[in-house]
Amino acid sequence: MKLWKNIPVKHQYSIVQMLYWISCSMLAGYGVLYLQYRGLSSTMIGVVVGGGAGISIVAQPLIAQLTEKIKYLTVKRTLQILTLCMIGLFAGLTVLPLSEAGVMVLYTLLYMLNTCVPPFLSAMGMEFFNRGYYLDFGKSRGLGSIAYAAFAAVLGILIEKTYPGIMGYVYLVWAALLFFAISMMEDLDAKEKTVKQTAHKNSDVSMFQIIRANLVMLWMMVGFCLMNMGNQAAVTYMVDIINSLGGSNSVLGVANFVSAASEMPIMLLFAYLLTKTSCVRLLKISAVFYVMKLIVLLCAGNLPAAIIGLGMQGLCFGLFTPAAVYYVNSTIEPEKRVKGQAVFSMITSGAATCGGNFIGGWLQDLFGLKMLLLTCTALAALGAMIVIVLPEKSGSKMKLK
Repeated sequence: MKLWKNIPVKHQYSIVQMLYWISCSMLAGYGVLYLQYRGLSSTMIGVVVGGGAGISIVAQPLIAQLTEKIKYLTVKRTLQILTLCMIGLFAGLTVLPLSEAGVMVLYTLLYMLNTCVPPFLSAMGMEFFNRGYYLDFGKSRGLGSIAYAAFAAVLGILIEKTYPGIMGYVYLVWAALLFFAISMMEDLDAKEKTVKQTAHKNSDVSMFQIIRANLVMLWMMVGFCLMNMGNQAAVTYMVDIINSLGGSNSVLGVANFVSAASEMPIMLLFAYLLTKTSCVRLLKISAVFYVMKLIVLLCAGNLPAAIIGLGMQGLCFGLFTPAAVYYVNSTIEPEKRVKGQAVFSMITSGAATCGGNFIGGWLQDLFGLKMLLLTCTALAALGAMIVIVLPEKSGSKMKLK
């Protein structure tokens, strides 16, 4: 306890990000492998992952609204509750003798809750940033990516030597550490909750009002929803891309490592990039690389080419993630920022993951992997065109505190 308090806030927050993304690597990087091990087909996996993301579209703004309205609920406490629920669900998946339907229900709920966590982690980081603490969100999120990458590589070897079901026990350990780290963070929101409650009463707005108030942000969300639909489908079925080119689970671990590790350099440089140009321009640059990544994967005829394509994750998703957080923070009024982060994540992550996995699973089973990648590329190209033509009237240059 005393040792933790002596750690600077920026490092505390980085530890929380790292632990979350390590636990997330088992759901995002190896979720398909785990569900295949539990007997689910590609279509069923698409329904599970897409369904979880679909429910999160409703759950994210609802949880954000409850966090703003209920005095006891702060961002920190919301994260604690979400983490405990995820621990309980994966424990049930691990120890209970479930049917395929039972696996689908529990994993759908687990994936939904996991998808709800990032906007609240972003809101927590922005709380510290806005109140004068030195915190570099890009660096903290980048450390999360490298932790994801390193752990994904190790997990691939571990699964190769044991069995996919081992993920349940490993997940419980890391999720418990995540809960502990979140619990040790200072709760800034609790100190000013009464003031915030009054502010929210005076400006109680719905997510639709937030969206309608900024048409540029609305189209930004639509564009990145389409791009992330394509990207998410490719990420979810990465195991099939690797297998189609002759790779094993160990190679899948390397692929996951390269994909996630490529995000870190971009995120570490993000603070510098943000002093040179606007959030909107950085988002447009990331849009171009979303398309390029999927074109490389579509045309890849061997494992090295596919690995190169996956390595472009940093230039698309790795640049998009911190840019989106700062974009919302600089666009939305202070009392609406938690809900704003949730709405942006709901569209660009929740809706995108839902649509991408539903379409991806269906295309994979009916038409094969090539058609899946072709559709992903077309969706990303359409989304990129929308974002690129948007005006740069918001998201000005920022100086980090």
